[in-house]
Amino acid sequence: MPLQQSVTQTPAQQASTRPYSDPFRWLDLAALALALGFGCWFWLYFFGGGSVRLRFEDWPNQAYYLDITRLGLTHGQLPWIMNWPAHGTDKFLTVPETLMGPQILLLPWLSNGGFAAFNVCLLYCLGIWGWWAVKKALDWSPEAFLLAVVAASFNGFVVSHLAAGHLMWAGAFLAPWFLLSLQRMLTSEERFRWLPLSFLIFALFMLGAFHMAIWWVFFIGMAVLMRPKALGATFFAIAGGCAMACCRILPAMVFMPEKFQFLTGYPNLSILLKSFTEIQGYTPDADQTLRTVTADALKWWEYDHYTGWPVFLFVVILAVLAICLWRKHAPVVLPLAAASLGMAVLSYGKVYSIFYSLPLFHSERIATRFIAVSFVGLLFVALAGLESQRHVKVRPLARLLVGLVLVFAIHDAWAGAQPWLLAKLEAANAFSWYFPELETLKPAILAKDHQATYRAVVTGSFAISLLAFVPLTALLVSPSLRRRRSVA
Repeated sequence: MPLQQSVTQTPAQQASTRPYSDPFRWLDLAALALALGFGCWFWLYFFGGGSVRLRFEDWPNQAYYLDITRLGLTHGQLPWIMNWPAHGTDKFLTVPETLMGPQILLLPWLSNGGFAAFNVCLLYCLGIWGWWAVKKALDWSPEAFLLAVVAASFNGFVVSHLAAGHLMWAGAFLAPWFLLSLQRMLTSEERFRWLPLSFLIFALFMLGAFHMAIWWVFFIGMAVLMRPKALGATFFAIAGGCAMACCRILPAMVFMPEKFQFLTGYPNLSILLKSFTEIQGYTPDADQTLRTVTADALKWWEYDHYTGWPVFLFVVILAVLAICLWRKHAPVVLPLAAASLGMAVLSYGKVYSIFYSLPLFHSERIATRFIAVSFVGLLFVALAGLESQRHVKVRPLARLLVGLVLVFAIHDAWAGAQPWLLAKLEAANAFSWYFPELETLKPAILAKDHQATYRAVVTGSFAISLLAFVPLTALLVSPSLRRRRSVA
C-alpha cells in the first residue's frame, strides 16, 4: 500500500519519485538470495548442523516437549499426561510453550537438534518473506531490505535467547508480518483488514510463542490509540486471534498452577544502553552486578539486545527524524512510533508491575523482553521514513547511508553472535543445572482415567478454536466472500 497520496506530478517529479528497483531488479534478487542463503547457513552453523543434543540451560525441557510430541505421533496417541511436571503440571496439553505447528509432523524423522535447527530456519525464511513483502509494499531499496533482515533477525535478543533454550523465540521472525499487517489495518478502509493480524496472533500461540503474542497484543493496542477509527478492527483482530488460539489459552488459564512474581524491567538506562552496544556472552551464574529493581540478578540473555553502535544510532536518529519531519510522507510512522515508545517504557524499571496482577498480564514477569518489539517497531519507522524520501538528490545519499550502516550491521551481528553459538556452548558446559532430573528421565506418556475435567476443558477449547478457525479462514482466502459480507 503506498504511503503517499496520489497527486498530479510533472515529468521531472515523476522521474525523481519513480521506483528505483525496476532497472536494477537483479539487485533485489541478489539481496533476497543473500538473505536466504546466509541466514539459513548461519542458523545451521549455530545449531552445529543439527548435531546438538539440546542439553544446555533451558534446552532440556524443550527437548522433553519434543520427545513427548514425537511419542504421541509415532504411537497415534494424544499426550494427555506426561511423566514430568513442567511448570508444576503433568498435563501436557495445558503447557502454552509447547510447539503445535504443522512442522511437528516431521519429528518422527528428525533428532531433537535437527528439528530445532529446521524449525528456526523455517521461521527465519517466513521472516525473510515478511521483510520482502514489506519491501514490495513500501518500495524499499535492497539495502534497506537487507538492513531490516540483519538488524531484526540476528540481534542479541534473538541469538542469546535461542542459545539459552527458548525455542519459541523463533517467533520473533514473524515481526515484519505484524508490522505490515498493522500498517495496512491502520491505513485501509477494508472491512476485514484485521484478519491477517488475527492469524498472526494465532500462529504465535501455536508456535508456543505465547509471550510474543501478548507483546504484540500490547503493541497493537498502543498503536491504535493514535488511530481511534481502527478501534473496532483492532478488537476483532485480537478477539479473532484469541478465539482461534483458545485451545492454547483456556487450558493454561485453568490448569497451570505455577504463579510467578514480577521480576524486572531494565534497572537503569546504563544497562539498557549496554544491552544494545556491548557484547557479553554466557556466564554460568547470574551477574550479581546486574541487580534488578527487585534485587534479583538475571543472566545476560534477559538484557541482551546487541546491535552495535551504528545500527543503534541509525534507528534512534532516523526514527526521530521520521516522527518529526517525514510523517506526512509515511503516515503510519506516528502510531508505530507511539507503540514502540510505549513498549520501551513498559520495559523499564517497575513500570509494568502496575499492570502485572491483571488477567493474562501476569505471564510477563520479565519486562526487559518488551524492548524486542519496541526495537523492531522503531527499525520499521526509521526505514519507512527514510525510504519515503524520493527526491532525486536525496535518494542516492539515503541509499549510501543505509549501505554503510548495513556493512557495520553485518560485522556487529557476526561478532555479537560468536559468544552464543549453541554448538560451542553445549560442548563447553555440563548438562543444564536447571533440569538435572531430565538428564536420565526417559519421556513417557501416562494414562490417568481421573482427568475428566481436564479432558473436557481441552476438548471444549479445541472445539471453540475450530469453530473460530473455519469461518475466519474462509474469509481470509475468499475475496468474494469478503465482498458479500461487506455488501450485506
